Amino acid sequence: MGPLEDEGYRVHSLAEEVLAAMGGLSVEPINRVGPNFSNDEPLKFDPILAGAGQRAMAMEVEAVLGGKYFPIGEWLSYSSVFMEAGGRVVAAGLGWIRELGTTFEESLELAIGANRRLTCLHTDPGLAPWPAN
Repeated sequence: MGPLEDEGYRVHSLAEEVLAAMGGLSVEPINRVGPNFSNDEPLKFDPILAGAGQRAMAMEVEAVLGGKYFPIGEWLSYSSVFMEAGGRVVAAGLGWIRELGTTFEESLELAIGANRRLTCLHTDPGLAPWPAN
């Protein structure tokens, strides 16, 4: 995780565990139509892809939501997927922060199965939430 630590990220044990099991995998959705979003992109478990050059975005996520987040992958519209030390998983990018789940398992179910609504937690000023809550 050297290059990410050089940018200021600090890996936590839960992210290490997830990346040890899933790192390098690209998981295709089995359900492409969610209740309020199109689930048409894989969840790619690659912390460098998600985090390199994105430390400012991770710091915004931490400031808005609290906690310490580490990049674990990339998902819809090239959004960076971050995992908090307590298990919460969010996707951030293009001015939005979206909730994938309060646990890794819950977030994986959403990213693969689109089994519930995708919730927008935060938007940049002047930007409407997507998907609309």
